[in-house]
Amino acid sequence: MSLERGFFFVLISTILFELTATPINLPVFCLLLIFLYRRVGPYFSILFFSLVCLSILLHFPSESNSLCGKIVDIREKVTILSIDGNEYSIFEQKGMSLDDQVCLIGTIVPIRIGSTFVSNPIQRWSNQRNHRGSIDVESVEIILKGNSFRNRLFERIGKIDASGWLKAYIFNHPAPQVGHFTAIFLSSGLIVSSLVSVLKGILGYFYTEKIRQYITTLILLLCWMIFGSSFILSRILLSDGCRYFKLKALGRVSLAYALLLCFYPHHLFHPALLIPCTLSLINAFDYPRFLTRMAILPLIQTLLTYRFDFVTALFFPIFRFIAVISYLFAWLCIFFPQFTVQFVKICEWLSFDGFHFFSYLRLVGYPGILLSAVWLILVFSTRLTKKQLIVRLCGLLLLFQLRLFINPFTSVTFFNVAQADSALIELPYKQGAWLIDTGRASTSSLLRANLWYRGISHLNAVVISHMDNDHSGGLVMLQKDFSISKITTDHVDIEHLGFSLHSLLEKKEGVSDNDNSLVHLFSINGLTYLFLGDVSKDREADLIRKFPFLYADVIKLAHHGSKTSTSEGLLANLQPRLAIISADPRVYGHPHKQTLRTLWQFRVPYLSTHRDGDIRISTLGNFHFVMSSAGGFGIMRTVIK
Repeated sequence: MSLERGFFFVLISTILFELTATPINLPVFCLLLIFLYRRVGPYFSILFFSLVCLSILLHFPSESNSLCGKIVDIREKVTILSIDGNEYSIFEQKGMSLDDQVCLIGTIVPIRIGSTFVSNPIQRWSNQRNHRGSIDVESVEIILKGNSFRNRLFERIGKIDASGWLKAYIFNHPAPQVGHFTAIFLSSGLIVSSLVSVLKGILGYFYTEKIRQYITTLILLLCWMIFGSSFILSRILLSDGCRYFKLKALGRVSLAYALLLCFYPHHLFHPALLIPCTLSLINAFDYPRFLTRMAILPLIQTLLTYRFDFVTALFFPIFRFIAVISYLFAWLCIFFPQFTVQFVKICEWLSFDGFHFFSYLRLVGYPGILLSAVWLILVFSTRLTKKQLIVRLCGLLLLFQLRLFINPFTSVTFFNVAQADSALIELPYKQGAWLIDTGRASTSSLLRANLWYRGISHLNAVVISHMDNDHSGGLVMLQKDFSISKITTDHVDIEHLGFSLHSLLEKKEGVSDNDNSLVHLFSINGLTYLFLGDVSKDREADLIRKFPFLYADVIKLAHHGSKTSTSEGLLANLQPRLAIISADPRVYGHPHKQTLRTLWQFRVPYLSTHRDGDIRISTLGNFHFVMSSAGGFGIMRTVIK
């Protein structure tokens, strides 16, 4: 067994160990040790053991009694404070600068992430940054003002009109307008690695390989000292440092990424690790670069972001070059602000948001474990010719899309969007999808991920019950990232291929916006859903008077379970079998105790997005399967007449 293969098996073992959940990671660790010992010998078993132990020691939870630390990032509404390697958010604080040493008096509020069916981007971000929560600040004392080059650069950018785009390029902040290009090249750090490749190419014209390597390492170390440690710089520096070992490409790549996972275990599913690692391994194994990249990138990107863009993949080298030019242009704008207008136009053009045509060249959905395993086996099990690789890739892409059209279930999903509302109705065999409310703007990234995860890029209808931010805040995002046939805020029925969403209450003059919420009824195979918006008990009484024989099996409680709604008369008339509450008790204390007491009096069980996460009811025949992202499961039955 060659040295390079040994390092490769260590990398695979490290990945498998990081993939395991906490209750079973010890048995998996022991099995991997035995496998490495028998397959590649004791030295690589010891290396794997050392990497795991070092990772555990480096990330052992630490608690600090003081609230003194360093300001490591400043966003539009939040300041990030680092205390002994842990990060905390400080909201609405002025007067602090990057790299300031500060001491606070306040209370730590631990972060709470509700469960969802998809990987929560907020949870992923908090794990990767070791973010522990927020601090309710009573007072702030600045011990030492930051006077680093990084601080002065940050303040200079803040005075420029295009500061949002410049901070996205220079400080890896979220881009003001997120398109597929910005998501791939900015968040994954491919711009920086591409710039290093360009630098090496230029140096190659003047120096030998050895001197070029020394110069590159020196520049990277200088960047590390100026900008501080970051995951992207660590990845590039480790990959560059492993070139000093007398190893072939496979050994260098495997050792670099095994060490990287030791220091950054929570970044396993970060685009800045998975995409460069995969591309480097393809080159190391000497697979055909273009075709193999096209064969594996759809799987990786749909696993990570539930979306794959064919245009970016097809013209990857061109976009990589454009990304480098854009990065250099950003630095030019810092010193010559007169170029910022042209810079912003280029950034907005690269986001693709204005090109509706590109939406047809995107693949959305989550492949799942089974399809992912089949994909990897068909692509990498044997050395394929170019023709075989093209045929298998076309077959896999066809399978990826067709599986959505053979789903016989009609599903209604109530998303966990905190103190807000959003529910999705999916018709069987991908015949259509309706969205009732869009949640807040702050949860729009999570809603977008949920829709892409379900393979949805087109919505037949978006219904806004009323225009409060907690019901309509995500609409702007939806219009950018999805094609929508119809958006309605009026009292109209929605019909599509024999399925109907009925609007029950007309808007009324002289009442509040909440009471003018649209109320909708949806029925499938004997199971009836009622979506009540934010109506009060008075409007619930109007509903009963207008429809005295109305019956509903599942009701989405009005106004997030507030005591101003869910009257005894409503429950007595509807006789529901299940209530859904979409709320976050930390905001207004919803659901109120009076509402829960009323549900108990009428023996109506309830599920809450705060406690149970995303809630989905899937219908097949007269069976209705109730499941939650927190692990709940149940079966309801109806009689189809």
